[in-house]
Amino acid sequence: MMNWPAVELKNPLPESQTAGYLEGLAAGAYPAMIFRQVLSADECKGIMSRLIERDLLFDPAMGIPDKFRQDSIPEGHYREGNEDQALRAWRSEQTGAMGDEKIRIDIGTSLGYRGSDRESFLKHSAESNTLLDSVFDGLTNPVEKLYEHLQLLAPTQRVCTAIEPDGREYGKAIVRAHYGGYSYAPHFDSVRRREKRTDYQAYRFEHQFAGVLVLQNTVLDGVSAQCRIHKCFWEPEVQPFLAENKFHEYAKNNSIANTDVVLEPGDLYFFNTGCIHEVPGIDGEDARVVLATFIGYSEDDPEIYVWS
Repeated sequence: MMNWPAVELKNPLPESQTAGYLEGLAAGAYPAMIFRQVLSADECKGIMSRLIERDLLFDPAMGIPDKFRQDSIPEGHYREGNEDQALRAWRSEQTGAMGDEKIRIDIGTSLGYRGSDRESFLKHSAESNTLLDSVFDGLTNPVEKLYEHLQLLAPTQRVCTAIEPDGREYGKAIVRAHYGGYSYAPHFDSVRRREKRTDYQAYRFEHQFAGVLVLQNTVLDGVSAQCRIHKCFWEPEVQPFLAENKFHEYAKNNSIANTDVVLEPGDLYFFNTGCIHEVPGIDGEDARVVLATFIGYSEDDPEIYVWS
């Protein structure tokens, strides 16, 4: 199996090293770029305490409040919009919710889940941005940290929250908390190739990345939940193996390399969401909590859009 390591970066970057990183990520030259300790351990703990104090997350040691069971998105499912709270399965064979203890809570909005209703998404984006500004007020703001470090990698382009021609912004980021060993099966993310949201400005970008800042990890027997990225861009021929939950077999038969991006709270990484990726579940005592964004990038575009 070929070696395919992630790139470790430091802030500040030497001026001679700022160019080329995003181009390399777009081409699949490496699985991810990592900035270590963008936030300190104490800053991460402060953010987690604030989220629990505001009743946006819960301490699993105290039990699972009913409101979080009701709001949770079951493993293997997504919620399209918010009108009827209807859940849909990523794969046709997934028809029911998983175990009650596998809970995912989103704080913020999602173009992927709400984008089919444009007005609802943009309205919820404004509400979510106001909420995040309030939650992080007085703390080291993880959203600002993520944007700042992305800007380091693109000194000739402007990093900004995605915006429509009428001036309305998308959600700037989303906090996602995963309890009870919540996992993500192999998949890819793309406004262009999967969601085909041609009526949004984010569609214009050739490449889509993700930026993820870890706020809290879950650990079991010394092993933590980490993103596994496969050296395989999504193509139509791959889709049947994803849909039938047979991608691991496909990867083995085709000698596809993969990398586990090993992170600690406070670490930030960027990766190409067109590569097949997954997060195996680890049922530790704590939730796995991240601040996450999607990123639209084209080499010749003067702007880089960020959204949730």
